[in-house]
Amino acid sequence: MEDSPLIHNFSHEAFGSRFWVRIAAEDSVYARNAAEGLFQLLDDLDFQTDRRHDSGPVASLNQMPEGGTIATSEHLQALWNFAKDVSADTGKAFDVTAGALFGYWKNRGALPFNPDDAAWNQVMSAYREGEFRLEGSALHCVKFGAAVDFGAVVRGYALDRMADMLESSWGIHRALLMASGSVTLALDPPGESAGWRIGIGAHSEIKLCRFAMASKTADPTHGNLVDPRTGQVVSLTGPVRAIATSALEAEGLAMAGAVMSPAEAEEFVNRGCSRGLWLPDDTKLGSVTYFEVTERPEPTPAP
Repeated sequence: MEDSPLIHNFSHEAFGSRFWVRIAAEDSVYARNAAEGLFQLLDDLDFQTDRRHDSGPVASLNQMPEGGTIATSEHLQALWNFAKDVSADTGKAFDVTAGALFGYWKNRGALPFNPDDAAWNQVMSAYREGEFRLEGSALHCVKFGAAVDFGAVVRGYALDRMADMLESSWGIHRALLMASGSVTLALDPPGESAGWRIGIGAHSEIKLCRFAMASKTADPTHGNLVDPRTGQVVSLTGPVRAIATSALEAEGLAMAGAVMSPAEAEEFVNRGCSRGLWLPDDTKLGSVTYFEVTERPEPTPAP
């Protein structure tokens, strides 16, 4: 029997999360150098696209006065254009300009909601009135009030860019990239395997090759899932999982699927190709039905 190919594992902290890179069948020094190059890219993306950096580009966008304009990087442009397309397709069930609304619920925690809360009404009114517009590489603050937050999809975008660098700059094609345990991008698998083994819950798995998977889970104590259309926190009975050919699309699909009704989610999935959703009730939509879910093998006991 042919020996299993050696897999090199590397990890790095960025975007407030842990990222992992698994590289198969390469020289260990070459694999490590490639991973270090990926993590330098990751740190740059973190600063350029994450809202939490007070001196970063996203913070500058959100501090612009009405009528202000700021030049944006290709990364911000790509995220913005993707987000606006998904927002239009979902009737704003997904909207990266609802950052202040997300912040309101995160800061509120598990306190019971009061529809007469002046702070909530102020945030909702500002969000609905606020507007940004991208023209070329310049982002304009048309009406002050909205706040940009790419947090729901930025890890997927980072994995896509890392995969591009790994293949185009390093010539490495057998790899698996993961972020925060919630988004995975599989390139070619090791050896003769049909795909990388990806866990689904505690006891099941699927094999992925040239696909990404993302999941979204509700955390009621932090209000991490919010429907911008209503301004209300979304509760789920289980995770929403999405599959697509890019990690960015998988994250956007999972986020929209977590907020929309099952009927809305099915309509949205059917507008694209090679993408699918698992809903919390185990309903499978789109391409998910073509992936075989198998029982996860028990770990081999140590000798």
